[in-house]
Amino acid sequence: MTELNCPYCNYDEYDVIAKNDFGVVLPEPQSLSKGHCVIVPLRHVGSFFEITDKERKSLMSLLEQARNELNLLHQPTGFHIGFNDGTVFGEAIEHVHIHIIPRYENQKLALDQRWGFQN
Repeated sequence: MTELNCPYCNYDEYDVIAKNDFGVVLPEPQSLSKGHCVIVPLRHVGSFFEITDKERKSLMSLLEQARNELNLLHQPTGFHIGFNDGTVFGEAIEHVHIHIIPRYENQKLALDQRWGFQN
């Protein structure tokens, strides 16, 4: 099921970094670091706790694939991996998505309002 106004349901195939039967890896338009991307289920679903076991395993496989690709392309020092669940942070997109944010030596990560932080 897709939602008409959801950017994660209506992505451009040109932007796809990786894809499998249940999910897709896309670049994050409001990137916090070089290579920041999101892993999203193909089915429009609002909570990580509402996805099926097959979707969950699929997303974890894509997360690992994204990490491997980012290691090859950008050689980050590490990763910040996370997601918000629910509307507690005023999340504008009601489609579960997992952020994988590459971390680099001597680069501070400035989390923003998406993570409940205010500048």
